[in-house]
Amino acid sequence: MSYQNINAVIVKHKLSALSLIELLLSLTLAVFILLLAAKSYAQFTQNNSKQKELLFLQKETHQLIHYFQQHIQHLGFQGVYRENSNFYLFEHKNKRYVLDNESCLIFFYDLNNDGCLGKRKTKNSVCINNKTNNTHDLAKEIFGFKFENQEIYLYDKNKLADCRDNECAKLLNSCPEKWKKLTFIDDFKVEKLSFSWKKPEKLMQVTLKLASVKYKNIEYSTTSYIYILN
Repeated sequence: MSYQNINAVIVKHKLSALSLIELLLSLTLAVFILLLAAKSYAQFTQNNSKQKELLFLQKETHQLIHYFQQHIQHLGFQGVYRENSNFYLFEHKNKRYVLDNESCLIFFYDLNNDGCLGKRKTKNSVCINNKTNNTHDLAKEIFGFKFENQEIYLYDKNKLADCRDNECAKLLNSCPEKWKKLTFIDDFKVEKLSFSWKKPEKLMQVTLKLASVKYKNIEYSTTSYIYILN
């Protein structure tokens, strides 16, 4: 048997310098695109977080304003059954509120509509006995809102339940005292809370401004006008 000789030629390819440069440029471009995409995603995530934070501040602001409104609109209200009422004991200069500075408002009203401040001990019991207060649960009908140290505080004292005569009038001078926290600086900062009369004892202006503790320059403020319904 005869065999045919086959001549094979081995071709060797050499990678030119130009091809190496093109490869490096391609890799550099790919890395740049990846970095750009990562940066864009990070910015999107941050912007999304900032938007959520702004919406959070907006929600908290309006919830607080609503809470203020539902009580301030009844400032000084007293039910029709006023026999032996104790309201006069707690009034300050014939007023049922004190607003000596815009950052602290304290007032009372007849929440349970029984004609007295606090709750009558029985349905027909008197609210005042020999110039001494004769009701309990005073704190449920006394409302105080105070702005201090970038937080909001609530009046929550019940210490004057057994007060007598002029001692009861100290109630509305309680702004300098320590109150219970309503908001916490770990959640957000209160930059401003102010109360002022637009029309004395008829229309109150409330301004509230909250700021983020996570991001600088993210804040939300609003001004509300509350009509006194009495």
